[in-house]
Amino acid sequence: MLKKLEGIIRESEDFAKFSEKAERGDLAKTILLISKDGDYAFEFARLLSCLIFGEGEHYQKVLAGSHPDLKVYPTKDRLLVADSEEIVFESAVKPIFAGKKVFIIREIDKAMEQAQNKLLKTLEEPENNVYFILTTSNVDLVLPTIRSRCEKTFLGKLGEDVIGEFVGSGENSDLAIALSEGLIGRAESLVRKSQLKGLFESVLEVVTKLKSSRDMLRYSKAIAGFSGEQNLILTCFAVIMEDLLYLKSGNDKEVRLKSYAERLSKVKDEYSFRAISEIRGLIDKASREIMFNCNFVVVLENLILNILEVKYLCR
Repeated sequence: MLKKLEGIIRESEDFAKFSEKAERGDLAKTILLISKDGDYAFEFARLLSCLIFGEGEHYQKVLAGSHPDLKVYPTKDRLLVADSEEIVFESAVKPIFAGKKVFIIREIDKAMEQAQNKLLKTLEEPENNVYFILTTSNVDLVLPTIRSRCEKTFLGKLGEDVIGEFVGSGENSDLAIALSEGLIGRAESLVRKSQLKGLFESVLEVVTKLKSSRDMLRYSKAIAGFSGEQNLILTCFAVIMEDLLYLKSGNDKEVRLKSYAERLSKVKDEYSFRAISEIRGLIDKASREIMFNCNFVVVLENLILNILEVKYLCR
């Protein structure tokens, strides 16, 4: 039977640390959970609220989404000034059921700056019976004044065995787990992508078969055809290069793309250690460009051309 997400969270080292603090009675009043897996961070926050409220009836109400003293924001895509004003007001209202109140604020990094600023005083001096749990996938986008008021916890990535038990076996499972980068929500999403293997094969061909700039347009066109998958495409490039590095180092046990290891081994000598390092930098640069809404086709073409160039210059 597959492990439920709740069980995985409760068995994690991160949750054990919070449990110990709760038993000692020294949980921080404002906590910032940092994880690229937004869904995992939210479920972690919900279970953390159970430590604050206590188990039993409180636990059942939290999981059912019906606990009157658990408030979840934002109400829409991102936290607005109106949400923050409501949080400030609600935090001053006495609890109804638990004797404590917990506010979960999801993806605070996406909140408007004015909305974050509205919370500063409330986060700095919360009421005795009020707790705040914030989540973020990009801590650098959270105002420094917010960060300084919170106890920050980077949620650890999960092992492939743990993620495997959660997503189960299937056509895409092994590849999804390898590309998940330890994020269970991402693995679950990737398993459902019918084009996952086709997309990955298109990226793999660039690394294993591209020999000339004349072929660049053919490869870039094939990859760009997977509309809306920019980040996944760059993740594929990154994981492939990391596995090439493991193979060149003789560290085969660390290879994530185990079913593709033989194909990668055939081309590992075509890439020097320096080339792999520079290509990883190029992938990171492409990720930043995508973040700033650069044209992905242009970014992709430049990346493929640069991979080819670095591969031969760094021999």
